[in-house]
Amino acid sequence: MAETLEELAAAAAAGDAQALTALIREIQHPIYGLALRFLGHPNDAEDATQEILLRVTTRLAGFEGRSKFMTWTYTIATRMLLRTRQRTNEALIVGPERFGEILDAGMSDQDPTADHAEYEQLAEEVRVSCTYGMLLCLSRPLRVAYILGDVLGLPDTAGAEICDVKPPAFRQRLARARRIMRQVIDGRCGLIDAANSCRCQGQVASGLAAGLLDPRHLPYTDHPRLTDNATFVRAANELDDLVAVGSLYRCDRFAAPATVWKEIEQAFPELAGPEITPQT
Repeated sequence: MAETLEELAAAAAAGDAQALTALIREIQHPIYGLALRFLGHPNDAEDATQEILLRVTTRLAGFEGRSKFMTWTYTIATRMLLRTRQRTNEALIVGPERFGEILDAGMSDQDPTADHAEYEQLAEEVRVSCTYGMLLCLSRPLRVAYILGDVLGLPDTAGAEICDVKPPAFRQRLARARRIMRQVIDGRCGLIDAANSCRCQGQVASGLAAGLLDPRHLPYTDHPRLTDNATFVRAANELDDLVAVGSLYRCDRFAAPATVWKEIEQAFPELAGPEITPQT
């Protein structure tokens, strides 16, 4: 960008509508990504993103530049997410042990459809749903630490600032989150180790039978992205350690839906110009 986020924030706080427009367009996608990973469903993430962006916009005057603008923004976003009511997806995931049992019970070699293209779409939906379900195995404080540390790659000083804890406490949370993730993944997930038995394709039949997969509605597979899925293939081939599993989430760069921008435009009519919707 020609201007940094910090410069845009200062100009926006001073009343520059074009700077505010550029700022919100830039941050809406990372904020949506944070909310999606935290809440585990696009609809919930969309609602949360709208609320977060409204809060950020109305509090721009409070940004004093003592930290990076995204650190300040993630702090607002994280605290709002931690206070939201428990969503349906969270309530369905009752811990790593039960989640692992569900995966084990769903394994199958059955190909549920003769349409190979449709089958691959269903397998892709399983992949994203499963990896995001893993995140919901973590308690909210541990989930935040894992997303900030291993997915977004923030240093412990920034993670601690966002979580309002000391760096050693943040590192402890991150270590506990990694142990729980390892409990789900080790010896099971074929994305991490080709020798493991669980395959996304092998979960399709059970997902269809349980009504968890609907070929007519694939919220992740049909979701607009900022990058294509080839990024995932390259990242997955490099995975050989639990810490590197953050690549699974970094490669799925989902774009904020166009309705997020429309909501912000309605709240702030001074924003300039329409949002450009990313390609699916």
